[in-house]
Amino acid sequence: MTTASNISCPCCKATDSQWLGDLPGIDRFAGERLARELVGGKLYRCRNCQLKFRYPLLDAAQYDQMYATGDNAIWTGAILRPDWDLVINQIKRAGSTRRSVLDFGCHTGELLSRLDPQYRRFGVEINRTAAQVASERHHVKIWSSLDEIPGDLRFDVIVAVDVVEHMRNPKDLIDRLSNLLSESGILIVTTGDAENHFWNRFGANWWYCINPEHIAFLSEPWLSYLTRQSELSVAQCHRFRHRSLGAFRLFIHALFMFFYGLFPVTYVRISKMIKKIRSRHTEDRVLGNGVSADHLFIVLTKNFEL
Repeated sequence: MTTASNISCPCCKATDSQWLGDLPGIDRFAGERLARELVGGKLYRCRNCQLKFRYPLLDAAQYDQMYATGDNAIWTGAILRPDWDLVINQIKRAGSTRRSVLDFGCHTGELLSRLDPQYRRFGVEINRTAAQVASERHHVKIWSSLDEIPGDLRFDVIVAVDVVEHMRNPKDLIDRLSNLLSESGILIVTTGDAENHFWNRFGANWWYCINPEHIAFLSEPWLSYLTRQSELSVAQCHRFRHRSLGAFRLFIHALFMFFYGLFPVTYVRISKMIKKIRSRHTEDRVLGNGVSADHLFIVLTKNFEL
């Protein structure tokens, strides 16, 4: 059952939020084991803009430091990524005149490497090791932050794959990225769908919320708020499965997802017991990725004045 709270929304600053449940403490961040467990906090939904968000948060500098030193293998392309196929196909459909592509949060540049050589490829990546791999292996121009991008540079396509959920105010990020678009450019965003069936069923116990680096969660109602408050239009928005699973793995992932959703305290206790026995091989996570179409593929365009 949800209750009212005066917690301020990190996006619209409204103080009318719903408490959706408690989040577990985790001792991993971006794939790295931490010296001590991070406080999980609570999950809220803003009644004004419909953003779901984690509270309380760490200082921005603390997050930056953990991302900069995180495990550079955690977001590699070792597994089949349906979202990457969606992004590549969207870029190709966008037309041959769109030649410059910026991948915000490009990590090791695996997504950019799948583009044809005709595209001019750029990336923003805070993790130093991953950025070096992208630069040296895939010959991608890398900046560590948006602030480093030359002020007169614009991009035909900007991609933010699995990034906005890591930002305390996703609207601020999307606004900054949209300002870097060329005329008729497109912004492609993928992220978890905060209004999917299972999230509405399990609340704070949905598998996607257990990651402490996930702090803000988008949905189609939030996108409506975004377009009312900005010069952006939603050209496309649909749900997709973030991961392809065979029948057996789909069953196992669904089993663990439902177990955590229904009995989170028991799940976490068992997970911690197993971790004590196999500490080097056990992570704090919930299987569930790929069970349903619980992610959003979003294409945004900017409304340039004529």
